[in-house]
Amino acid sequence: MSGDFYERGKEKQLARVYIPFQIMNQVYSPSEALKKGTLFPELYMPYKKEKMSLSGGGFYG
Repeated sequence: MSGDFYERGKEKQLARVYIPFQIMNQVYSPSEALKKGTLFPELYMPYKKEKMSLSGGGFYG
């Protein structure tokens, strides 16, 4: 292997992180936080399942 192999991918970004700013003014109770997966109501974003047709899924991209 040449050293060039590891240098090629440095100009590409695989992912970026987005962390919304939060102020701890309100929190869920411990039991509610376990159900929802977060302690902070501002970060709660439930997954919305969409109906899929029997003919196959669509490609949006």
